[in-house]
Amino acid sequence: MLQRFNALGDFLSARVPGYRFQVQALSGPELEQEIEAGRVDFVLTNPVHFHLLREGGRLSGSLASMVLRHGDTPVHGIGGVIVRLPDRTDLATLTDLRGRRIAVSGRESLGSYMAPAAELLQAGVPLHELHIVETGQPVDRVVEAVLQREVDAGFVRTSVLEDLEREGKLQPGQLVHMNPQQVPGFALRLSTNLYPEWPFLAAVHVPPELSHQVALALMDLRPYDPAALQAGLYGFSIPADYAAIERVMRELRMPPFDQLPTVTWTDVWLRYQLWIVSLGLSGSLVLLLALGLGFNTRRLVRIKRELQADRALLQQQREALDRLAHYDPLTGVPNRRLLEDRLQVALARARRQASRLAVCYLDLDNFKPVNDLLGHAAGDRFLIEITRRLQQGLRAADTLARLGGDEFVLLLADLSHEDEWQPVLQRLLEALRQPVQIDGHAVASSASVGVVLFPAAPDDPADPDTLLRHADQAMYQAKQEGRNRYRVFGLKA
Repeated sequence: MLQRFNALGDFLSARVPGYRFQVQALSGPELEQEIEAGRVDFVLTNPVHFHLLREGGRLSGSLASMVLRHGDTPVHGIGGVIVRLPDRTDLATLTDLRGRRIAVSGRESLGSYMAPAAELLQAGVPLHELHIVETGQPVDRVVEAVLQREVDAGFVRTSVLEDLEREGKLQPGQLVHMNPQQVPGFALRLSTNLYPEWPFLAAVHVPPELSHQVALALMDLRPYDPAALQAGLYGFSIPADYAAIERVMRELRMPPFDQLPTVTWTDVWLRYQLWIVSLGLSGSLVLLLALGLGFNTRRLVRIKRELQADRALLQQQREALDRLAHYDPLTGVPNRRLLEDRLQVALARARRQASRLAVCYLDLDNFKPVNDLLGHAAGDRFLIEITRRLQQGLRAADTLARLGGDEFVLLLADLSHEDEWQPVLQRLLEALRQPVQIDGHAVASSASVGVVLFPAAPDDPADPDTLLRHADQAMYQAKQEGRNRYRVFGLKA
């Protein structure tokens, strides 16, 4: 790990002025001890361990998510692969694995156990009906156990089969993967859902401004930087949603979401042996102790349930506060604050990948008459319907934000050529031209749009404020020219 990630520390030291970053490789218990003592500032770990560490409350949320590489291709996510021999046609579906022997390297791995196990649960296969055989590391032992017919099937993480074939340890076609999944942009064999890769985290004592600098530096790591090549990374992306991994861990009852330990008679003897010895075979007293123990156990279960409910309520309140800070309360789309963050990230990615983006400043042409004639409640419904139409016309990578009133901003990112934004915007304007039904009234709808493109010229030094200001100026030009149209900043009509 030191050899793999040491250059990442040098990269951050060069990109974050005034700070020196030193990489340490620690085992799980060692890392937990160092975090508790406050001797660790940032953490890069696997997503399962992230949920274990998060219980201590000394880490922030994810600053960025790691993106691995397969050759020159980014690998966005990790999943599991369920393998069998080609002649085992009796194992056609996941339900055919009931009662079979399954090889895994260990139960703590997301890709090599948890993801396939969750897939089987979803298919209706109880895990207690499987005969799990733990081979230990390396994961090559799982593949060998399947090839030697010591087990019926095996669980491995994504990229293992491709790596073994590249190293000549496995021939193409020697193994078949079950329940194949097709995910756009993901070229590796896959049998399960995809989950996010390792998160990069900050300790709670790290100043927010330093965390922000580190996040921006990680986003700027290019695929062919020495630090990326040495670590086998394509780079880092914006923080992924790790809630799906927590759901899997809860379904499988993995620590820290496992049940309370079962109380045994051995526990009772060790705790109450002096009483039992002193009172002999007093059956009545033993019965009373057993009843008291059962009562305490039920009380602990109730307390745990109440604590879990309190924690769930606190989590809901935190999420509600976060949503108020970053999303428009009426339409549910991002507000100006979140738009500026996404625009900053999109600009960094566009510079790094030499791609393009377009910022469209949209102002409705006829919103004030709706409010004046039909009332503010009707105006709110009008804005909600306009938001719905805009969202339906956008691509998955785009962002729609509301700045207030009837002003919206569209961020069209990852454009491969300079005119790719035009059909998207024309499709949206056409959708807005359709009348909106409000309280039995057909309200005409249209918008004036200002567009600014990045980069407008080589080495364009634009920032979010400049792009929004230029897009606003182009929108006013469209208003002055008659509305219901768009204008590009810097271009004459």
